[in-house]
Amino acid sequence: MMETNGLLKQSRIKEDTIEESFEGDQLSDGNQLIGEDEGETSIEDYQEVSNENEANQSGDADGEDPFEGGDSETIEAAANNSKEDTLEQVEGYDYSVVETEENTLQTTEKEPLNAYYASYGDDELVSLMKTESGQKMMREVVIGKDDRKKITGTSKYPWRAICSLKIKAKDGTSWIGTGFFIGPRTVITAGHVVYMHKHGGWAKSIEVIPGRNASSRPYGSCVTSKFHSVKGWTSNKKRINDYGAIILPENKKMGNTVGYFGYANYSLVNLLGLKVNLSGYPGDKPSGTQWWHCRKIKLVTPRTLVYNIDSAGGQSGSPVWKYKNGKRYVVGIHTNGSSLGNSATRITSAVYKNLKNWKNKYK
Repeated sequence: MMETNGLLKQSRIKEDTIEESFEGDQLSDGNQLIGEDEGETSIEDYQEVSNENEANQSGDADGEDPFEGGDSETIEAAANNSKEDTLEQVEGYDYSVVETEENTLQTTEKEPLNAYYASYGDDELVSLMKTESGQKMMREVVIGKDDRKKITGTSKYPWRAICSLKIKAKDGTSWIGTGFFIGPRTVITAGHVVYMHKHGGWAKSIEVIPGRNASSRPYGSCVTSKFHSVKGWTSNKKRINDYGAIILPENKKMGNTVGYFGYANYSLVNLLGLKVNLSGYPGDKPSGTQWWHCRKIKLVTPRTLVYNIDSAGGQSGSPVWKYKNGKRYVVGIHTNGSSLGNSATRITSAVYKNLKNWKNKYK
């Protein structure tokens, strides 16, 4: 669904530790220090845009943002990040592999491509996935042994706050993706989920299915056509600006039922080596099933995170989060894979501020 632009030229930005206070669950219960980004960025890249009124949107600069949010953490040495208990406890998973992970990349084989999307039940999508453009959706990779774990209890928090997405592009093609709630009506995902450059731009509609488990939809679903992203993605197709928001109608405040994630802007040293979780709806597993994996962040650039967490097409937009004192803080939005590993758009101060604006605007 997207093309990567490679690594980016490093630019100087302010590195604060900022956390958005957790407000979810309403009803219950590395190898390299700093990488470089390719290309320049500007204030305009972070200006938000919407499919409703793209021409008249204002934006936020990445720079001297004041502290806004919950508690801050003292700066820790990168070597100590991996000692922090930040992972979800998923039954049957061998957590020792997180400490001994290898960096060998294994790209997903082409043979099971039909199985990825045939189970979606859309003949048009199956045909599309046989084409070169359709195969671009499969940029993520499985790294080494595939030890992802299926989430069976998707009606529990935080799994129910993660959404399976069925996307209808403006040109009529169909796609799948993942998103996650950060507020009553705001679902965050990858920019290339809401805005597809080679398929008509803004998506025609997206069906949001929280906590989906195969054919089971414990919280129903909602179809919407209201989206946000930033100019860096919609106008310039910059990998570092690949994030967006799906907004549900006023009468569909599903986040108040399923709960939602917190999110955080952490400094470089607080991210390197941090153990993080990723869960979403990959296309290489049975249709509509949620799968979780975890690893350490192995490389941090000013605007991206790189890790050896296994993923597949369909997981674009998945949350990458840390577990802290009973709360969940998203630190990145999963987008794609490359020769360096799978990666996420990092929640910098500007991304944090846009997420906060989208959350507060649509309560």
